[in-house]
Parts: sequence; C-alpha cells; structure tokens
Amino acid sequence: MKSTVYNILRLAAGILTVLALIGQRYIPPKIITLRPNPDTVHTLYGHSNGDGISAEWVDAEKHMFTCEYAPQHPYSCGYALTITSDGVTGLDLTHFEGLNILFHYQGNAPEIRLSLRNYNPEQNDPRDPAQSAKFMSVLIRTKDLNNPAFVRLTEFGVAEWWVREFDVWREHSAPDFGNVISLGVDFISRSTNTVTIEKIDLVGTWIRKETFYLSLIAMWMALILWEGFTKVYAMYRDSRSASQRIDKLIADYKKLEVEKREFESLSITDSLTGVMNRTGIQQFLEKLFKGNFDRGQTGLLIFDIDHFKRINDRRGHDVGDRVLRGVAKLIEQNIRQTDVFGRWGGEEFILVSPQASEEKLTALAEKLRNTIHAHTFEQGSEPLRVSVSIGATLAASNEAFEIMFKRADTALYEAKSGGRNCVIFKPPMSG
Repeated sequence: MKSTVYNILRLAAGILTVLALIGQRYIPPKIITLRPNPDTVHTLYGHSNGDGISAEWVDAEKHMFTCEYAPQHPYSCGYALTITSDGVTGLDLTHFEGLNILFHYQGNAPEIRLSLRNYNPEQNDPRDPAQSAKFMSVLIRTKDLNNPAFVRLTEFGVAEWWVREFDVWREHSAPDFGNVISLGVDFISRSTNTVTIEKIDLVGTWIRKETFYLSLIAMWMALILWEGFTKVYAMYRDSRSASQRIDKLIADYKKLEVEKREFESLSITDSLTGVMNRTGIQQFLEKLFKGNFDRGQTGLLIFDIDHFKRINDRRGHDVGDRVLRGVAKLIEQNIRQTDVFGRWGGEEFILVSPQASEEKLTALAEKLRNTIHAHTFEQGSEPLRVSVSIGATLAASNEAFEIMFKRADTALYEAKSGGRNCVIFKPPMSG
C-alpha cells in the first residue's frame, strides 16, 4: 500500500515538474498599461516666461506635445505621468523587468530622458512627496525612438543632483522601485521637440524564476525527505521488503526514462522558432484531408525567405536564426486562430487557411509579405530587412494535399524566378 502511495506521489510530482518546466516558458508576461490608461493623470511641465510656457499640448488626447528648451530657460520641459491616486501610494515594480515604450519623435535633441520617481516615507519628505521622491533616470537616444523599445529597470540610475540636494546617505542612494509614483519624459539639452507618447507598458513576470525553481526544489526535497524517512522506518521493520522497494524504485526510474524519451519523440514543436514543425503540420493535414469530402475554400501559402543563404554567409548563422524566429513571429501575429502555421524546413514556412477565397488568400499573403518586408530584423549600425516570396493556391474538391502542395510550390518557384518579394497565386484546375 505504501509503495503505491510513493509511486503515485513520485509520478504526480514528476508530471507536475515536467508540465511546470514546459509551461513556465509559455506563461504570458505580466503587463500593466500606463499609457493609454484613463486612470493615470498626465501633465506637462516647463519654464514659464512672458511668452508662455516651454511645453504645450498639440493634441492632449493623443498625448502629443511640443517642448522647446531654449537657452534662456533655466530648466527643461517635459511630460509627467502620475500613477498614484493619493500622491504617496504608487506601484511596486520590484517584480517587473522593464518598460515597453513607443514614442514618436521629431526634433533635434540627441537624447530623451526617461525618469521614475519612487516615494519612501522613511526617506522622503511627506510634505512634498512629488519633489522629494527618489529620481531615477535613463537616457535614450532619439534615433532609437519611433519604433517599439524595451527599457530594463536595471538601466535606471539615481541622479547625483537628487542625492546632493536631499543629502541622501550612501546606503539609501541605490535605485528603488518599491513605490513608484510617477514617470517622466523630458530633455536635458537645448532643443525643439515634438513628442507623441503612444504606449508605455510595464512588463514583468508573475513569478520570478528563482522563486519558481526554488519551489520545485522544495517540493522535491519535501517529497524525498518524507519518502526517505518512511523507507528507513520500513527497512528497520523489514529489510527484505525494503530491498524489494529499492528494486521497484529502479524499475520505476527506468520506466520514467522510457516515457520521457517517448514524450520527446512525439514533440511537434520546432525548437528554433517555437511554431509547429513539419511533423505537426503533417499530422494536422492527415486529419484535414482524410476522407472523401469537399476541400474547397482551403487555402495554402508556402513562404520562402529570399536570399537566406546570403544572410547566413554574410551575417552568420546566429543572425539567420534570429531572422527565422522573427519571420515566424510576425506571421503568427497576423493570422487567424483557425489558420495552421509552421516551419516546413530550412527557410520555408507553410500556412493552411480554411474558409478562404482567392481574394482573401491573396490579400492575406500580401499583408504578410508587406509586414515582413517593412520589419527591421537587426537594429544598430547594420540594420537588416528581408523579404519573402509566396506561392498560393486553393484546394480543389476532393483533391489530395500532395497535388495542392505541388501547385503552390510551382507558384513559389515562379515568384522566386520572377524577381522575389512577391505573391503568385495558381488556381486549381477546373473540372
């Protein structure tokens, strides 16, 4: 009876561990949207003079403003987002990794400053929390704006002027994200600027990796200690039965190893891109095309990345792998849930689209082609853009997949031969 209990607990813990390790990477990030968010308050600040203030709204509803930091102005101008309702109770960002931002910028400033204010009642002045709160900032080059960017909290540092002005002790001068009450965007060089704050998201994890792995270890340690104690007690009573249980443990371990290898061999996910692999697609197609039924309105797209070998030869396979992952992600983000998408092999991808017409299928193919061609895959000094050629077709009634695939493959060949970066549609044979 006890041996059965051991096996059930061990197997359950093993299954839970495997499921947890696999599922942990697919847990969506914890996201808090600060902009757009009707619960947050946004204001402009800047030098006030006889001619007006140095920051003005162009379109407050869109969070679009101008900021002229002129030589005669004693301090800069910018944008503040208040994330506290009572002035002192903000957000705990200690479990967040950073911020996803999208700012649209026009102007001549070399950089823009992103700042956070953290209020601590034990260190800051409760009479003026907004000004005394710890000022942490990071500089972002303006040439890196106009595209989504991720800013890690580890990039923020405490401003020296804040440490000096409030005579902060050394042990209190490190960054602190336990109670952030506001976020600011401003400029530190004389310049004329137009900025639109389109998106600010806090990005984090629901559970830290350290906590996750420690929880698994604690579970296994508790199971091992409990099991060990009961086994020692059982061996003390009956050494022969203890020997039999050890043999059973070895047999169970081997069984788990066999089951693990069988599980890995049944995997249908492409390890590089994270999308379905060829085996998974073929399993789906076997079910879809099994039986004698009308397969009309089933569309097929075959994608091939243009000049992919040249990318690998000139940029290296690491860049090639990132391009493959990036193309797969862009396609996944722009298709329906009912569409089946995966990597067919090499730089080729395949998409099966049910309930499709020629017009809808070619429109989808053009949308995906344009999305990929407009995306910058490698940032920095050597940005990289790629294109894809697409062969498209629809299935005829009661047509085998192999015939449909050959027709789409022929269309893909014509697209590659015709100059690449285009979509060729081949209709099924009439009759």
